[in-house]
Amino acid sequence: MRMFNDGYGARFRIRNNITGTYIHISMFRVLEFRDRLDALAYIKRHNLNQMIYYVEVVR
Repeated sequence: MRMFNDGYGARFRIRNNITGTYIHISMFRVLEFRDRLDALAYIKRHNLNQMIYYVEVVR
C-alpha cells in the first residue's frame, strides 16, 4: 500500500523550513533521493530536527 501519490520517477530533496536551503552532497550538487522513505531515514540517521527539515518532491 502506497501512502503517497508521488508519481513514477519523482525525486526527493531535504529542505530546511527556516532558511529554504537544501542538503547538499557537494558545494554545487543537491542531495536527491529516489524514495521518500529513504529521505526520511536520512533525516533520522543524521539526527536532523524533523520540525525544521522536511522532504520535498522535485519532479
